[in-house]
Amino acid sequence: MFINNANCDIYIGKAAGKHLISDIRNARKSIKIVSPYLSASLVKELIKLKSKKLNIELITSDDIEDFTGDKEKNIHKLIIQNKTPNSFAKKWIAFSLITIFSIIGVLATMLFAFYETEDIRISFGFIAVIILCFVYRFFNKKSKSSKHNYYKYSQLFPFKVYMSPYKSKLSDSFIHSKIYLIDDKIAYLGSLNFTVSGLKNNYETSIRTKESKAIKEIKKEINQLFHHSNLHERDIQLWGAELYEQSSEKNKTIFIKKIV
Repeated sequence: MFINNANCDIYIGKAAGKHLISDIRNARKSIKIVSPYLSASLVKELIKLKSKKLNIELITSDDIEDFTGDKEKNIHKLIIQNKTPNSFAKKWIAFSLITIFSIIGVLATMLFAFYETEDIRISFGFIAVIILCFVYRFFNKKSKSSKHNYYKYSQLFPFKVYMSPYKSKLSDSFIHSKIYLIDDKIAYLGSLNFTVSGLKNNYETSIRTKESKAIKEIKKEINQLFHHSNLHERDIQLWGAELYEQSSEKNKTIFIKKIV
């Protein structure tokens, strides 16, 4: 993409991100961000804006600051776990409980009958108890082997996390662009990552434009990158299971193709 003779403002230095964060906070309709690196506190800003019904789209890489860190993990809040109980597993559990109560009932009846009659033939009732024990073992085995819950993962707002070439052999491209489109009216391009250090501490460069022709082309470029990039991305289902640490049901989680 090449845009010639576009009017723009230029920001250079440590305060290069001051106007950007101000425009993001004052957005009225939509925010689209392309940034390979993110800070948890700035993701929190996006979560707040989402609560105000803004349309947000995010494109980033798998080098996310709070994914492996020990601090506040706002990235996790972008992935929502949806749990659906497995009705078949519940049935197996119910059958197991019914069988247990049946065994107890048969034994109690046998003891009472023997107490009343002292008839040795009552001991044949143990055949029924043994059969019920095998039935219980079958139902219990089915219950333990069944997935108790099915999990799907959805996104708080649409985002793509593309894989870094030095983390995966599947990709040879790295999303290194920093692009911000606010309300489809204001665009920022430059070296600024959506990080605290990028916006406040680092020596950065950034241009800001409101020119309609440039905005139109930048919007088209973001849409192309979001929907038709052909780059390898993190699977939301696998990543969601990893983030939620389903250790107790590690083998009971099904992974379904992306639903967003």
